[in-house]
Amino acid sequence: MHHLPRLSAVSVCLAAIATLSPASAQRRPPAPANAASARPLTLREATQRLQSADPDEITEGVDALTRIGTAEAVAPMVTLVRSGLPDELLDLVVTKLGILGRPEAIEELGSLLHHRRPAVRLRAVTALSQIRDDRSRPLIESGLRDSNAGVRAEAARALGRINARPSLALLQRAFERNIPEAAESIGALGDAAAADRLLESVGRAPLSVLLPGFRRFLDRRDLTDPVKLRIVEQLVSRSPTTQVKAFLQEWVRELPPADRSRARARAELAIRQINDAPGAPR
Repeated sequence: MHHLPRLSAVSVCLAAIATLSPASAQRRPPAPANAASARPLTLREATQRLQSADPDEITEGVDALTRIGTAEAVAPMVTLVRSGLPDELLDLVVTKLGILGRPEAIEELGSLLHHRRPAVRLRAVTALSQIRDDRSRPLIESGLRDSNAGVRAEAARALGRINARPSLALLQRAFERNIPEAAESIGALGDAAAADRLLESVGRAPLSVLLPGFRRFLDRRDLTDPVKLRIVEQLVSRSPTTQVKAFLQEWVRELPPADRSRARARAELAIRQINDAPGAPR
C-alpha cells in the first residue's frame, strides 16, 4: 500500500507521454544550420566549384564569382569558357561576365563575337556594353556587320546605351542598310542634322521603325525647342496619320505640366487637326 502513490505518479507520466502526437514532437525547433554552408563562398571555393562535373555546382561557383565581383573573379570564368561548355552554361557565363562589368573580360568577350552560335555573339555584345571602357565601342560596332539580324540589332541598340556619339555616322549607314533598330540610337545620339536625315525616311520606311528614334530626339533635354518643333512639323506634314497622332498624344501626355514649348503647342494642334475617322490615312 505504501507504493501506490509512487506507481500512480509514474502512470500519470506515462499516460501524458503516450498522448503526445507525432506532430507535437515535430514542433521542436530545428537544428541550427551549418554555418559553413550558409556563408558566401570564398574566391578559392568558388573557383573550385568550376572544376566540378556537376552543372549545378558550376553554376553555384559562377554565381559566387559574380557576387565577389573583383578583377580576380574574371580569370576563372574565362578559363571555364575556354574549357568548352554546354550551350546553357556558356550562355550563363557570358551573361555573368557582363554583370561583372570588369575590363579584364573585354578580350575574351571580343573573341566570343566570332562564336559559331548567334546567341553567344549577341550576349557578348550585351556584356561589352556593360563594361565602361573605351575598348568596348569598336567591338560593339563590329557587331553591326554580323551575319545574324539579332546580333546586328543588339549592336545598334548597345551603341545607344553606351552613348557612343562617335558611332553616329556608322549607325546612320547601318539604318540605311536595313538595321532598323539603329533609328532609336540615332535619336539618342544625333544632332539636328541627324534628325533631318532621319526625317527624310518618313514615307520610305515604316513609321513603326522611325517613331522610336523621333521619340528619343523629343525626350532629350540637350536639344533645343526649335529642333523639336521642326521634328513635329515635318512628321505632321509628311505623314498626317492616326499613327503619328497617337505618337504625339503619348509624348504630350508624358511632358511636365509646366512645359510651354512651341514643339508642345504644335503637337497639340496636330492632335486636334488629324482626323480620327475610319477612312483617314494610317
